[in-house]
Amino acid sequence: MTCSIFAIVMLSISCSEVQAPTDGGGRNVTAFVGVNVVPMDSERVVENQTVVVENGHVAALGATGEVEIPKGATRIDGAGKYLMPGLAEMHGHLPNPDLPAAVTENVLFLYVANGVTTVRGMQGHASQIPLRGRIDSGELIGPRLILGSPSMSGGSVATVEDGKRLVQEYKAAGFDLLKVHENLSPEVYDAIAATAKEAGISFGGHVTDTVGLFHALSAGQTTVDHLDNYVEALVPEGQAPQDAPGLLGAEQLLSRIDESRLPQVVKATLDADASVVPTMVLWESGIYATRPSAELLRERTEVRYMPKDMVERWVKAVDERVSASDPEMLRRLAELRRTILEALHEGGVRILLGTDSPQIFSVPGFSIHREMQFYVDSGMSPYEVISSGTRVVGDYFGENFGTIAVGQSGDLILVDGNPLEDIKNVSRISGVMARGRYVSRDEIEKKLEAIAASYES
Repeated sequence: MTCSIFAIVMLSISCSEVQAPTDGGGRNVTAFVGVNVVPMDSERVVENQTVVVENGHVAALGATGEVEIPKGATRIDGAGKYLMPGLAEMHGHLPNPDLPAAVTENVLFLYVANGVTTVRGMQGHASQIPLRGRIDSGELIGPRLILGSPSMSGGSVATVEDGKRLVQEYKAAGFDLLKVHENLSPEVYDAIAATAKEAGISFGGHVTDTVGLFHALSAGQTTVDHLDNYVEALVPEGQAPQDAPGLLGAEQLLSRIDESRLPQVVKATLDADASVVPTMVLWESGIYATRPSAELLRERTEVRYMPKDMVERWVKAVDERVSASDPEMLRRLAELRRTILEALHEGGVRILLGTDSPQIFSVPGFSIHREMQFYVDSGMSPYEVISSGTRVVGDYFGENFGTIAVGQSGDLILVDGNPLEDIKNVSRISGVMARGRYVSRDEIEKKLEAIAASYES
């Protein structure tokens, strides 16, 4: 065992076995006292409140002095601070299970450290089912996991029979949704869609070029991630190239784009009640990179919390993309993607916050704050941006998540400034409540430094 792996394993021991404290009677109770609440049911702040969280849900909420705090509860002084719902990463990944367990545990902690208390995993593996159970039981610090299946692509699902069988198997295994990917034939895609509807499991992710956006929406795909195939949908019928450009060639379509088709694309998305997970920052800085890795390394100092060999692969991917591409074409493609996102948002399409982390220079948790800033810079208000990772996600899942009210999820973020005034305040984290356990800023900083040190050793 090398020194670096040994250090990682030792860090794993320190981050594990973190059973949430209780009052001795089996109740896990935390009270935020004197805090300004950002409930996210509307654009408002309710000042000087006490919020009691018991066993992972909000048990009481009201003016400080009027709410009874249970005996033995852990008290968090919230004076001058703001309490908001925890954020969701709607296109996240968990590391390859062949890596040391501590790498996965570090990724889980990075999410929580940045206020990400729910992750929709979009690259499933059987090992993630028991991992979710360990988080829910309090054994590990981590976000709530909503698990997508192993990727269903043309390489893994070759026939209609395979598609039908795998839908049933993934549903039975306990996955929450099906992850669809590239190169599925139209026949296999339709078989997956029909079987998923029968089995009562949703499917989302990429849009196969041979299927196309309009067909995917009509088939019931619930999310389109990375704005996949939205650019292609702006090419008029009969004008697309004979061979689809694929995932990394969308800039080849720019001369064929007809932006007057945007209203049609927006309407099709609305009619299908589909949601979009844009992952804008990753696709501009990584997939369609125009800046060299050296510049990104200076900017993204959070890469020190990722394994060095992973970062080295990111460096190689970016520099290869930059050297092989026309930067002006990629800039024009980025502008078009921003135009599409703006049209979808203004048209009322449900936007869900997601970043595809960990991925090229997209570090879990940290990438969420970069994505939120991108949305604000693109014209969305801080309230609209925060909603895309809280209230709107709760609406999407139809669950008690994303607002602060009695009976709602107790996954919360305590921040030092009003997030509705400045989106940067969301990253000024004083503490995070995740799965019934409160992690303070001091604890976050110590563990982040330990993670960085383990990868340096």
